[in-house]
Amino acid sequence: MPAWVGPVASYVTEGLVTTLLLALVSIVASVALGTVLGTLLTLPNLAVRVIVRAYVEIWRGLPIIITLFFIFFVLPVIGIEVNTFAAAAAGLTLWGSANVAEVVRGAVQSVPRGQAEAAAALGFPWRRRMRHVILPQATRRALPPLVGLVVNLTQQTSLAAVIGLLDILEASQRSIERLTLSGGSTHAVPILGAVLVVFFVLCLPLTLLSRRLERVLEVS
Repeated sequence: MPAWVGPVASYVTEGLVTTLLLALVSIVASVALGTVLGTLLTLPNLAVRVIVRAYVEIWRGLPIIITLFFIFFVLPVIGIEVNTFAAAAAGLTLWGSANVAEVVRGAVQSVPRGQAEAAAALGFPWRRRMRHVILPQATRRALPPLVGLVVNLTQQTSLAAVIGLLDILEASQRSIERLTLSGGSTHAVPILGAVLVVFFVLCLPLTLLSRRLERVLEVS
């Protein structure tokens, strides 16, 4: 085995740990916040829906890389300091939560209206109707697209390299630069090939799960 493989593998593994942690934080925060926002989009209160809709459209409409640049480079100008990990997690969460909110809204509104009307006739307030009647049914409809969003969000973590976060992609790029300067050979193909394999291994099971859920829920 070439001498450069061990140090590069160790360094890239550190980046992989950061990537996995970033994906975990972003996914959990996006699902939690997006579920709340998506539920609020179904409220009868127009003012609340308008505010939440503005949030959803803004962060869904902006490219993630623009959001990352804004958080990391613009916020410090107005006195809000953020490190690279926090900036990346915040940017991905804004995009992810906006998309999750839209999925949840669609799933909730796809539940037959008669279900909510029957629960209201039984004296259930809005909160109990959502918790005990609507959301359990909406969850089944929302699961496949949510798993797809998790895959997308995991892939988008690679954008964090543009603001200097030492994730798997940034670690790979730095390793290639160091090898070029020290030995004149980049070894870019095996290094980036390994990154490709890592993302494939991470995302393929989730993609297959999403397809499986779609088939199962269609049958049931």
